[in-house]
Amino acid sequence: MNILQIVQTAANELGLVSPTTLVNSTDLQVIQLLALANRDCTSLYRDYDWTDLQEEHIVNVEAQAATTGDVALNSALILNIPSTAGLDTSWAVSGEGMPQAQRIAEVVDATTVRCEMLSTATAIGTEILFAKDTYDLPTDFDRYIGQTWWDRTNHWRLIGPDSPQMDQYIRSGIFATGPRRRFRQVGRKPNAWRIWPPPFAGGAPAPGALVWEYISKNWVLKVDGTTSDRMTTDTDTPLLDDQLVIMGVKWRMWQIKGFEYAAMQQEYLDAVNAKFASDGGIPDLYLNRRSGPFLISNGNVRDGNFPGPT
Repeated sequence: MNILQIVQTAANELGLVSPTTLVNSTDLQVIQLLALANRDCTSLYRDYDWTDLQEEHIVNVEAQAATTGDVALNSALILNIPSTAGLDTSWAVSGEGMPQAQRIAEVVDATTVRCEMLSTATAIGTEILFAKDTYDLPTDFDRYIGQTWWDRTNHWRLIGPDSPQMDQYIRSGIFATGPRRRFRQVGRKPNAWRIWPPPFAGGAPAPGALVWEYISKNWVLKVDGTTSDRMTTDTDTPLLDDQLVIMGVKWRMWQIKGFEYAAMQQEYLDAVNAKFASDGGIPDLYLNRRSGPFLISNGNVRDGNFPGPT
């Protein structure tokens, strides 16, 4: 059912006049019904990890870029780089005089970048390595689905999301690296998904594929096949159960009007919980100490730190 049909059904069940249009209506009650439908769907998508809103995101880690440049003691600039094309503030820096966890703060011009920290040495024409360590989140990203983050190149789980405290401990402390790649979300979206260590040679392999799943904020399907986070036309269809939305509009409308709505609300909550319990199927539960019928766990997934052939 599209949103017009949903609101018409809710209005009929409440004994209200059924609208013939929503978006172009000037009727205050119709405007209110549409707003409550949007409110209910927003609440549903935020409170539950519905299968229809689950998405997979793959990050293809870029290989390092090796070049040359001039650095000077106590200067944040790297000069005389042959080309800064493709570089931006999502790249880490390594080389002579570069402190640990050095990153680009600004691309000044075609041959110069400004780093976040001052150089600790002077070197002319020294080798400089740039590695992209920060990637864009999907435009429809709302929240992560826990325990879905994996390094498909190494076949192991990513460590994270790190807290700001752990991130600073790793990037700023003595023990800066480990056998596995870590990640965290930092700064404003979308360019906010950062990995550690950066993909320099000798570190975590690159190119490589990292993957995780998330809940999309786009719960509306448009007639052209695109999705959105709000219903703005009469033909929009929510990617949520239409019967739940009808029930949600009804009790919210009665609440706004000051009528008795508790019974409607309880019926709605029971229906939501029942629907979510069956959404996407139910996983098997095992009473043994293994994590399922497959004899594989974190204890026997190769991590590259044990003797024997690779």
